[in-house]
Amino acid sequence: MTMANNTKKMRKELALFLKKNTPYITKEWSSQIFKVLGHRRLKQMISARTHSRGMRKFLGALVSDIERPTKHRCAAVLERLVLKDYLSANTAEDTTHGLLILRSIMEGLLNRAYRHDGKMLNSIKDILNLEIDKNVRHLCKVFRKRDFGRLESLMKYGKKLISIHDIDKLCRMILEAAMQESNPDRASLMLVDKDGYLYIKASKSIPRKIIANTVQRVGTGIAGRVAKTGIPIIINEGQKIEPSTKRYMRGLSLASAVSIPIIAHGRVIGVLNLGKHQNKPFFDDEDVELLMILAYEAGAAISNCRLIEELQDYYIGSIVSLASALDTRDHYTQGHSERVGRYSTAIGKQLKLSHEQISNIRCASMLHDIGKIGIPDRILLKPGKLTEREFTVIKKHPVFAVKILRHIPRLKKIIPIVYHEHERYDGKGYVEGLKGRDIPIEARIISVADAYEAMTSDRPYRKALPMKVAIKELKKCAGTQFDPDVVKVFASILKRS
Repeated sequence: MTMANNTKKMRKELALFLKKNTPYITKEWSSQIFKVLGHRRLKQMISARTHSRGMRKFLGALVSDIERPTKHRCAAVLERLVLKDYLSANTAEDTTHGLLILRSIMEGLLNRAYRHDGKMLNSIKDILNLEIDKNVRHLCKVFRKRDFGRLESLMKYGKKLISIHDIDKLCRMILEAAMQESNPDRASLMLVDKDGYLYIKASKSIPRKIIANTVQRVGTGIAGRVAKTGIPIIINEGQKIEPSTKRYMRGLSLASAVSIPIIAHGRVIGVLNLGKHQNKPFFDDEDVELLMILAYEAGAAISNCRLIEELQDYYIGSIVSLASALDTRDHYTQGHSERVGRYSTAIGKQLKLSHEQISNIRCASMLHDIGKIGIPDRILLKPGKLTEREFTVIKKHPVFAVKILRHIPRLKKIIPIVYHEHERYDGKGYVEGLKGRDIPIEARIISVADAYEAMTSDRPYRKALPMKVAIKELKKCAGTQFDPDVVKVFASILKRS
């Protein structure tokens, strides 16, 4: 018999032996593997039935590879377990340890079965060791692939984070990145405010009531402790933990939780909190290492975002000062923008616009005339009627406003409002001749408030009109110059005041 045929025969005999003893091997492997820490954690999450089924599937693949070495079924099973299934929580070391336990169990069986045939025993054990070693090598490659994939994903997020200049959007994306890589059931990102307390800035699966009422002092509680020490904390069910922490875990139905410090310039500026229920792998040191990479990226991005916000707030303050200075160019229009803002905000609330829309209306109202900085005094302050040519110059002020505001990212949302404030509902306005609901609702609101404020204020060429006369004029122009719904709402507000 040739050596190749002999090896083939021994492979077949080993495969039949393992197949016959699969129930015993599965039972022994299941009882011994939980002595390994990583697998002991899994015992609390995976039912014995599910665990045994996974073991039998791997043993079936191993038997197939022993019979037909070119099939590589074990490789496919290991990849699925590591990249998609329960083993994704284990380290390569823990999982390799599990395979070595399996080899020890099978060698014990072979020693008893072939104790009288040492040559056959050694040959069969060589085949078994070859297959196990092959799987250990492949397993390490799979873990490297998984870890590199997770790291690569986080690095891509890191590039995105640094380009975001809105702190709320940034916090949501940081949380999204953390959740994609750790698959928690609950998550929150807390930032340290100027008062020294932690507040939730972004969250997932946490009730609004808890978000609104959660204020954590630095140094107290889990997140507070992490914020003070800068050291991450892992809490897993079964550990010895403080009664208060145990109540916290039970109250949120969590079996595993981790809190990661977000650090910038050597100090903690926030904490990332993630939690899992019973049906998922526990957090481990590997998760912490990966999340710390994200946390450092997040810290740099948040610090950068706050710096930009401070600069933008300074810039916005300068522009508002310019707007106020514009009002003072003519004592007749002092306080005009502030009053338009008050009227516009009241209309927006009555129309039940979103908080963001009302905030944009308030800001746009303050800056709706900012473009008039570019209008010469001889035209802007002319007491009499403007010529057609002069009015053409006046109509350029929304364009000048865009040129001023476009350099400030935080003001980009109000640019369409300021730009279209002089459109008419019938399409005969400027700058683009938009009509009806094509005009932003915020611009339609400010248009009505602006007209009313102008009518009810003294001007060089006329005295202020009484409220009733101004309302009558607004109603007269409803459907042509103004949005009739906005006029109706504003009229009702004025009558109640």
